[in-house]
Amino acid sequence: MQIGVMLIFLVLWFLLWWLGSIALEATGMERSKARFQALSAFSGTGFTTQEAESIVNDPQRRRIAICLIILGNAGIIAFLILLLLYVRAGLMWPSLLLFGIIVAGLLILLFALWSGLLDKLTNTVLTLVRRRHTTSPLIVLHREGHYAVVLLQVNKGALIAGRSAKDAGFVKSDIVILSLKRGKRVLRRPTMNERLQPRNSLLCYGKLSEMASLIN
Repeated sequence: MQIGVMLIFLVLWFLLWWLGSIALEATGMERSKARFQALSAFSGTGFTTQEAESIVNDPQRRRIAICLIILGNAGIIAFLILLLLYVRAGLMWPSLLLFGIIVAGLLILLFALWSGLLDKLTNTVLTLVRRRHTTSPLIVLHREGHYAVVLLQVNKGALIAGRSAKDAGFVKSDIVILSLKRGKRVLRRPTMNERLQPRNSLLCYGKLSEMASLIN
């Protein structure tokens, strides 16, 4: 029974790491980097990389990393205490039924990693998170330092609605519009004379603070 509890403990540890990596990815960090940094924080390894600096410099990512560090260290300490207590009491092998459930769970986990099912589940969770925050006209898709790629929704009544990109301040703020979606039509690298209309979606690159100031 003790071994079964320990294995379940490890599965929960993996689940918390996965959720932490999703939280980092939701801030705009690339998936492989988000998972690596989540593992680094959760395990207490503390790799020093450029991505680690981007976490320290970002308040939202910094809060996520702090939670991962606390949960990871608490989990490791709890696991070691549990292991010590079980060793002193004498380890007991689980029943055949419980052992079969544990093996099946591990096989499902390995299959999810191998088949890409974990990535599909990650995409589903990220979609739900982003839908919940659709009230915000600015969604950060990828961020490196002070610069980011964002999805900007032109809401009805916004100051930039009905104005050209140039008049709205995109040129002055040095913001590059990568694409403009209007209904089913997508304009790639539209000119700065293109008039922005309500319900237009803009894929932009620039300084995040400048883009946030622009829409506010």
